[in-house]
Amino acid sequence: MKSQIVASLGLVAGLLLISGCAAATATPRSTSTATGTSRAIPTELYVVPDRANAISLDRDTHAITTIGIDGVVVSPTGDGVSKLPATATALVAAAHARGLTAELLVSNYDTITNDFSSKIATALLGNPEHRNAVITELVTLVAVAGFDGVQIDLESLTLNDSAGLAAFTTQLHESLGAPKSVSMAVTAEKSPGRYLGAGYDFARLTPLLSRVVLMAYDQHGPTWSKPGPVGGLPWATTALDALLAAGVPAAHIDLGVAGYGYSWPGNGSDGRQLSDDDSRTLAGDLARWNPTEAEWTATLPDDTVVWWSDSRSLSERKALALSRNLHGLAVWELSLTDPL
Repeated sequence: MKSQIVASLGLVAGLLLISGCAAATATPRSTSTATGTSRAIPTELYVVPDRANAISLDRDTHAITTIGIDGVVVSPTGDGVSKLPATATALVAAAHARGLTAELLVSNYDTITNDFSSKIATALLGNPEHRNAVITELVTLVAVAGFDGVQIDLESLTLNDSAGLAAFTTQLHESLGAPKSVSMAVTAEKSPGRYLGAGYDFARLTPLLSRVVLMAYDQHGPTWSKPGPVGGLPWATTALDALLAAGVPAAHIDLGVAGYGYSWPGNGSDGRQLSDDDSRTLAGDLARWNPTEAEWTATLPDDTVVWWSDSRSLSERKALALSRNLHGLAVWELSLTDPL
């Protein structure tokens, strides 16, 4: 789900010195809202357990309905999942105490390569015994920790994985049983056919899912593309239109929104992920709002380029979600994003 590039936020100071912006005044956080966006909308906020606690949830409790806990990854062999983070159960309890629901995220993220693994996904989805084993573990984790449901975040799939994904989702839905829910995060695609090619057979999946979260972010990234918006509004709109055309009802869709930024060093080396606050600090008075992409950007004196999506960006995407009568929003991630 979400961007899985873990920020080394402590290194931002080094970037500031290199760029010559250490003394620049941080760009003020925008408080503007898009027309018609004051209406409440269901919102999920993703949480990385080792970067959150009960107190940190209080900042955004008023604005959210669900937390998605970045919980477990499928094993390299596809027949099990990692241990639940030590603080996850406490976060579930904290969410419930604040009137929120909590989902357990399960992904095929490879902690060795630091990327989503098609091999791990196929090892899971293509083997009925592996599907059974993983589902058994997930059902146990949900029961023990008190989760309200599971969000499937399997990425880098192909058309060949679609039958296995549908079978996995069906069995997980049946095994969890009501009132537990199953939702799914999906990558942004340009057309209905591309969604199917990415393994998402929505004709089979949608009836099983409480929500489909469209991850409308990581259009560009510091290790795989040239500089550009994290999830520009035109790109996100195209992906949303394609998802609707693929047959997913608007009332089942949450629009995923980035709450972070990326940097691309001028020397061509790999950049990094930045929180919204650190993006502003790095950009200083060079920050410029791009009204087309509905994101901020800056080019520093050393030719480092920064793009980020903040509270103003979220307001624009909330307006899109409301205009299309979507179920809600989903924001990555608590420790990176502006207050909601």
